[in-house]
Amino acid sequence: MLGEKIKLYRESKNMTQHEVAEVLGVKAATISKYEAGTLEPNIESLKKLAELFNVSVDELLKENDFDISKINILEILREQKSMKLKGNLYHNTQITFAYNTNHIEGSKLTEEQTRYIYETNTLLAEKDSITDLDDILETANHFKLVDYMLDVADKKLTEEMIKEFHKILKDGTSDSRKDWFNVGEYKKLPNEVGGLKTTEPKNVERDMKKLLEWYESLKEVTIKEIIEFHAGFEKIHPFQDGNGRIGRIIAFKECLKNDIVPFIILDRDKLFYYRGLNQYQTGKEKGYLIDTCLNAQDQYTGMVKYYIGNK
Repeated sequence: MLGEKIKLYRESKNMTQHEVAEVLGVKAATISKYEAGTLEPNIESLKKLAELFNVSVDELLKENDFDISKINILEILREQKSMKLKGNLYHNTQITFAYNTNHIEGSKLTEEQTRYIYETNTLLAEKDSITDLDDILETANHFKLVDYMLDVADKKLTEEMIKEFHKILKDGTSDSRKDWFNVGEYKKLPNEVGGLKTTEPKNVERDMKKLLEWYESLKEVTIKEIIEFHAGFEKIHPFQDGNGRIGRIIAFKECLKNDIVPFIILDRDKLFYYRGLNQYQTGKEKGYLIDTCLNAQDQYTGMVKYYIGNK
């Protein structure tokens, strides 16, 4: 359907209905109707949509069957990684993932700067601006982390693997020069998240083993079990810092391992994400976090369809 295609293209560009509406000179409600299939865009709107999405009008109107379940996302990401293919799914997964997961945690780098670091290994600096070196290092490290994650994506999740994730993310940063920070190992000092107490350092290893044993005992892993693991991991908060980024890379890996469309939480959705984690961990409501992750999964499906669906 045309409406579904408009939605997928919009989400692949990380645009809101309001942003698309501004380009077309219509109300956001009109875009909503386009996507729902209750209203069809006129030819002028179709031309603007095609230009915005960098496709032809024929491409927008063309009917094509897209079945995400028939696509091996891990295989595609690995293949494009080995090819060093630019401008496709792997390339944009790296940039989208690094920018959003770091920005959620306070990085000041823009998406354009993140892209520039990935594509040129240099920093696009703004005049008279001061850039935190840790932001640069953790962005570059996240690119390495995604590559390592893809290498081990189909392997069993272990404490050793999770610690290696943390070591890669924090390598060379100012935190790595602090003895008490314990890069690549569990925390030495208590921490908290969202005002909630986390597992005490002396109990981290015990709680991580319990979480992994529960996860390993599952007869079937769906996205809901992966979200449950994620909420449990963030409640333990096993590392001194970097827990959110490590937790999200684990979720991505486990989706790939279990042939589930992965998800990347976008910075613009971080308030929904934080609220969802808080409600999940305090036993108030699981649905909020699940819905946030499922929405992020839909967004990644749009990215896959944009780069792979028409091949």
